[in-house]
Amino acid sequence: MDSISPPSLGDFIRARRTRATPKHPDGMTRAQLGDEIYLSVSYIARLEGNVKDASPSPQVLDATANALCLDDAERRHLFNLARRTQTEREDTTTPWTIADYRTLITPDMKTAISALNPHLVAYLDERWNVIDCNSAYDKAFPGLVDEGNVLRWFFSTPASMNVMVEWEAEAALTVSWFRALMGRYYNPDWAVETLEELSAFPLFRELWSREEVRFGRHQPFMHLRDAETGEQYSVHVQVHAEMRGKYPLQMYLGVRLPAS
Repeated sequence: MDSISPPSLGDFIRARRTRATPKHPDGMTRAQLGDEIYLSVSYIARLEGNVKDASPSPQVLDATANALCLDDAERRHLFNLARRTQTEREDTTTPWTIADYRTLITPDMKTAISALNPHLVAYLDERWNVIDCNSAYDKAFPGLVDEGNVLRWFFSTPASMNVMVEWEAEAALTVSWFRALMGRYYNPDWAVETLEELSAFPLFRELWSREEVRFGRHQPFMHLRDAETGEQYSVHVQVHAEMRGKYPLQMYLGVRLPAS
């Protein structure tokens, strides 16, 4: 089985150039894109081939984003991949282990997330590894704490399809969010091992091939099913990111809504 690649500027431009749009139902050729942004076909070929000397300027990226009809998340991702967004550059490529991350969780943080039961609370790294969580989160997503990684749980644990009422939409969102997070790094080595593990799952490979990116939820409600009773319920989800030294930590908060 072929390995799948981390996000790259060339792959992203090619994927967006060849997708169908109302103006270009069969996608755009390199010549058509070149005509719109006033660049040669050979330069676009170098861009899509990830040739190092084909470093596009912010003006070229703007023109490319406009020509490809990129939305805000896609435009941000394009600039990240081209290393034109200084505020999103990460100066580390060496990933912390889960054990390293767990040293950041203080007793007060543990007390706080426990006190928030029955609402769902967890700390995760940007590879979607579960660092710590409260009992409500553990109960809502059976098997996730033992699996350790949200994406692996989606694709390897049958219970995920049972408890996630909108499994496909949630899986696609998490994959596209993971892609966006990888694009923020100069070198994606911090997540390559995770990506290689996920490549074993055909459904993940299919979602990854779409080159979709999201930097958060498009709507806040997650619909779940109790694994024991089958009762459906909803949580209002927020994900807060903060830096702990050089390493980002995400806090998932799912406020359980009253039954209707």
